[in-house]
Amino acid sequence: MIRNSTIAAAIVLCAGALPVAHADCGPTPQPAFAIPDGAHASKDEMSAAKDNLSEYSAQVAAYASCLDAQQASSGEAAGNRSRRPQSEYLELGSTALARLASVVSCFTQQVQAFQSTGGGSDAGPAECSPGARLSDAGALRPDGA
Repeated sequence: MIRNSTIAAAIVLCAGALPVAHADCGPTPQPAFAIPDGAHASKDEMSAAKDNLSEYSAQVAAYASCLDAQQASSGEAAGNRSRRPQSEYLELGSTALARLASVVSCFTQQVQAFQSTGGGSDAGPAECSPGARLSDAGALRPDGA
């Protein structure tokens, strides 16, 4: 009960920042943080990025679980035309997971840069940061590109 309330609260908090909502499972989770440029980031900046990534990953996992449950219940009520087709559940889940994979890849690159340079201070966002726009394929690209 507490876990469900926590997940629901997280979805409600994120809903104000996310323009596209999907019925029943709420909006598709979006990364609402920037990954710092590892070559110029402090240890605290990298640690905060790791915490943000963990929270975002949990949001995506909860969203994927919800989609799985929705898909299962739509199979039981196959005659109900208001339910989404299974391909839509797959597309929604795949898009969210691909976005998460892109963010994880970006963070990994920045950790490697941080480790090889020792970091610095006052880092801006990395080029691959979630502050960038997503292309249609789900890969991150810099704003305006």
